Amino acid sequence: MSEDASEEDTSLMRDWRFKIEVANQNNIFCHCRCCGYEWVDSSLNAACPCGNSDVEHIACWQFPDD
Repeated sequence: MSEDASEEDTSLMRDWRFKIEVANQNNIFCHCRCCGYEWVDSSLNAACPCGNSDVEHIACWQFPDD
């Protein structure tokens, strides 16, 4: 493999990781383990409106688009 191809692979991987980070920042599925309330937020620190901070956070890009 040439050095140029290796640099291109590294650049593509860096771009891919950046796109995932952007998606994670804006599309976090939140589920309150106390009351069951569900919402989409842009924060991994979001607390439920019921006041509970025991919230499950899942990146929305992990869900299929059926």
